[in-house]
Amino acid sequence: MNIAVRDLLAQWDTKADSTTPYQRIDADLANHGLTTSPSYRKVSMDTTVRLVTPSQNTEATGHASADADDDENELDIGLTVGNLPAALSDVVSVPPTATFDEAITVMMLNGYSQLAVLSGTHTLRGAVTWQSIAYARHANPNASFADAIIPAREARYDQELVEVLPDLETWDFVFVRDEKNAVAGIVTTADVVRKYRELSTPFILIGELDQVLRQLISRAFTLEEVTSLCDADGSRSIKSFDDLEMGDYQRVLENPERWVKLGWPLDRATFIKRLDELRVIRNNVMHFNPEPLQANTVDRLRFILKLLRDFDFGGLITQ
Repeated sequence: MNIAVRDLLAQWDTKADSTTPYQRIDADLANHGLTTSPSYRKVSMDTTVRLVTPSQNTEATGHASADADDDENELDIGLTVGNLPAALSDVVSVPPTATFDEAITVMMLNGYSQLAVLSGTHTLRGAVTWQSIAYARHANPNASFADAIIPAREARYDQELVEVLPDLETWDFVFVRDEKNAVAGIVTTADVVRKYRELSTPFILIGELDQVLRQLISRAFTLEEVTSLCDADGSRSIKSFDDLEMGDYQRVLENPERWVKLGWPLDRATFIKRLDELRVIRNNVMHFNPEPLQANTVDRLRFILKLLRDFDFGGLITQ
């Protein structure tokens, strides 16, 4: 059975911020004697995976699948190459027997800066780029297409993205092999910049929200008022406001007495609901979950920051 990762995850309960219970999914699949090929954790949300038995996966890929128990710690690793949408989105190529005109036409029609040179789906002969074509023709006006083929870097889809950054820095692109070792896509420096920008913008705004809430709470309440709600038994040893976390801010602000003390003309339940959503998003972002955040996540972060500053009548927040 073939299914997009997005549709697969939709079969399980997910929270509003797209956090997905990976361990439960792995356990449920394992209980039915199933796994996915390629691994659904290591590809983008729109990648199509196959539901197969571990033996079928081993037969197709040539190597055994990891058990669900072995995968439990994978939630804490960074992004993989396959988490980038372009990694397994097909690759446009030309054969080694191509001509300059053929390669140039393909690149111009598709807006590409490089092409794979393939013999079949598994044999990567190299790549041609605008630069390699210009160099070849400048060195020899009668150069053949083979003279413009340069070595190409490649990576597996399940390889951690950080490992291929040096190649991307030097070459600007790497070709990606799928679970069957076929050349299935290409990742460029622009793809990586786009992905890290998606992660960094919420990361920066969450950091700003954390600072604003800490300022507000530290200037509106005493440490004793806070610890009575967040660390009543002293087990966490909260010694200063710097020891507080996002969940602590929520516990303080959802307390009716503390809320009244702020004097905000806002509905407490509605505000706390949004803060709880952003708390879970914060956990998702801080664990570098590769699953895309909802499209309005950045707007929700910016709106709550604006609200906090707009209603800071007591001047508790430093601008």
